[in-house]
Amino acid sequence: MNKFRVLLSIGSNLGDKKKYIQSAISLIDKKIGDVVSISKTYQTPALGFVGEDFYNCCIAVNTDLSPLDLLKNLIKIEKDGGRLRTSDKTYESRTIDIDILFYENQVIELPELQIPHPRLHQRAFVLLPLFDIAKSKVHPILKTTILDLKNNLTDLDSIQELEVGLKMPVMDLMNSFDNLVVEGNIGVGKTTLSKKLSTDLNKNLILEEFKENPFLDKFYKDPKRYALNLELTFLIDRCRQLNDFKNQMDLFKPGVVFDYDIFKSLIFAGVTLSEVDFKLFRDIYYFMTKDLYKSNLVIYLLQKTEKLLSNINSRGRDYEKDISKDYLDKINNAYINYLKNRADLNIVFIDISDLDFVENHADYLELLFRIKRKLR
Repeated sequence: MNKFRVLLSIGSNLGDKKKYIQSAISLIDKKIGDVVSISKTYQTPALGFVGEDFYNCCIAVNTDLSPLDLLKNLIKIEKDGGRLRTSDKTYESRTIDIDILFYENQVIELPELQIPHPRLHQRAFVLLPLFDIAKSKVHPILKTTILDLKNNLTDLDSIQELEVGLKMPVMDLMNSFDNLVVEGNIGVGKTTLSKKLSTDLNKNLILEEFKENPFLDKFYKDPKRYALNLELTFLIDRCRQLNDFKNQMDLFKPGVVFDYDIFKSLIFAGVTLSEVDFKLFRDIYYFMTKDLYKSNLVIYLLQKTEKLLSNINSRGRDYEKDISKDYLDKINNAYINYLKNRADLNIVFIDISDLDFVENHADYLELLFRIKRKLR
């Protein structure tokens, strides 16, 4: 289904203005589409009537709703936010006010809906926040950019930028999970995504210390001989790291992002060990891991094997140069078979084969939106 980029203006001048605006943004994200960006917040005087100052912002949304369905849903969100519309056309105070500024590049002239908004080019309280998120947007009627429209404004003294941190709903959802785990096959981007999430969610970060395993290089050269040494060393190191973290965690950061879950040891051991060695390993594993951290959410990244091999080759680690497609396929199948039988885990499988979340911020956001949709 096609997605359309919509730009909206949101304002409030009654009660807890920030709360009303944040609530409206969250409802838009749930009922309209993915909120992809939020401007700064500005305080502006009421125009055309006597009332408290407004808080105003603009947001960009990807939606599959038609313009009229969009309008209908926004009116419902205003009503849910305490907006009481009157029959007369005079301006008045309101808990929440949402205007459609642009719907892609469409020009719509209907009695109930005009797009672009007919007065947006005259309103500093619209153009300033709109500049924050869409300065290159071209007005389809005026044929000029938001940047140029903003530069033509003259009376800006009455508008004040506020230190009001409105939250992206998708980030708010992700932050509701204390312990997040990013899992997936070798080369899928677990560490990169974990670092991004740790920064954006202000969570502690635990990364696997794989470089210190003395048997890793030996294993790739002689798997049968060194498999048990490798897996036991990994298990011991991972358990030690997770236990040590309890004493080092920054208590000012709410929660943790891990780029592995301890069950990774069991999965890789199932692929690399003989049946006899695996039984021994499994007994040791359950004894050592019974009191470790438990995740609230596991994000499993799915990627094509060919892309995994390309990623592995690009990072140029000598001990990984002999990793084969067959080995990666075995690892992926082992993960899937294990995870589909873990009803106790809160896990989402996310296909990233069409995304480059490492280099492209829009793809990173799309990955988060896919997680959001799976969770909802």
